[in-house]
Amino acid sequence: MIHSEVARAEKPLTVQSELAEAEAFTGLKDWGSDLAFLEGLSILIDAIEDMKPTVEFRTTTKGRIQHVLRTRLHLREDERNHPEITAADIKKVLVVTGLPRSGTTVTFDLLAQDPANRWPREWETYAPWPAPELATIDTDPRIDVLNNLFKHLLEVAPEFATVQRLDCRQPGECNHIMMMNFDGTDWWAEMGVPKHLAWSSSQPSEGMYRSHKRVLQQLQWKGGTGRWLIKAPQHMFDLPGLIKSYPEADIVWTHRDPISTVSSLSSMVSMLQKAFGAPVDLKRIGAEISDVWITGVLRGMESREANPDIERRIIDIPHRDVIKQPAAVVRRIYDKFGLPFTDDLQRRIDTFINESDNAQRLGKHSHHPAEFGIDPDQVRERLAPYYKRFGDLLTY
Repeated sequence: MIHSEVARAEKPLTVQSELAEAEAFTGLKDWGSDLAFLEGLSILIDAIEDMKPTVEFRTTTKGRIQHVLRTRLHLREDERNHPEITAADIKKVLVVTGLPRSGTTVTFDLLAQDPANRWPREWETYAPWPAPELATIDTDPRIDVLNNLFKHLLEVAPEFATVQRLDCRQPGECNHIMMMNFDGTDWWAEMGVPKHLAWSSSQPSEGMYRSHKRVLQQLQWKGGTGRWLIKAPQHMFDLPGLIKSYPEADIVWTHRDPISTVSSLSSMVSMLQKAFGAPVDLKRIGAEISDVWITGVLRGMESREANPDIERRIIDIPHRDVIKQPAAVVRRIYDKFGLPFTDDLQRRIDTFINESDNAQRLGKHSHHPAEFGIDPDQVRERLAPYYKRFGDLLTY
């Protein structure tokens, strides 16, 4: 089987060959009426082939593409046989966004301590088919499969343990869900495909939030319902699209000095690309991350300024408070959105802070902007509107 996969990967990837292979593997041919994902797929394949990939790298990327295509076919088959999946709406949604490495993950983890919140496990975002079931949501066999992949990642890049939690039973961010539309920054983060990164960050793509919502509908079908709690820095790029798909969404935007966040993310991405076998150029990574996330922040600010409805939905939280006053931050968020902060939630947060490995990981990641060619003065100049509005949230 491995030899046949490598043999197929010796040939350049094409959209039609990948669609045909997914159909042959699953025995399914109905892609549904929403074919917007084909744009991102086409650009991704072009980006991969532009890199003149080795057979090993093409094999890796081909596997990721096939996983998404086969999942899409199965999701379409499920909704065709069970129309109640897409008939079920998603109403209240609590969204965490902000620059990567600005406290979004720990804020997400803190909010996930509330049993009233339904959040996607990391494994669910990777593998939403077959539909997760509530009774086995923390024992599903897919958990061991993915955790073994994480184990391999640590073998190649052991320093990654100081950067990101690696237990797929933990809350998973939307970046993996966005990959189902062949969109988002994670294709680049894993594979270093600059052409795809330029496309995904240039403008909101068609169909991304439709695919996102479809995955959440799949997860809640058998896997439990509640107030959805989701998280991704990528949401900054298209706040209008987010609100259009989730009209009752409330948004938590975390803030940290962008110089620190782009440096930290550059370090994280260099580890990830190394693990996936992509060519690693630290200065290139630093430049691309700076460009993309400066764009994301400015676009998010433009959406806020242009649309009072978006602005009123957002609470701004400084990274320093997430670290120093975690329970108070959750209480502040709940007060803003009229949610009950209970004694039980306080106890759960205290337990998380005192006992969770995820909380103990904070502050152990070492990085420096110069290593990635990041010029702090240039970042400040390009993000002058951000520093002007939120500068008081960036100090410690």
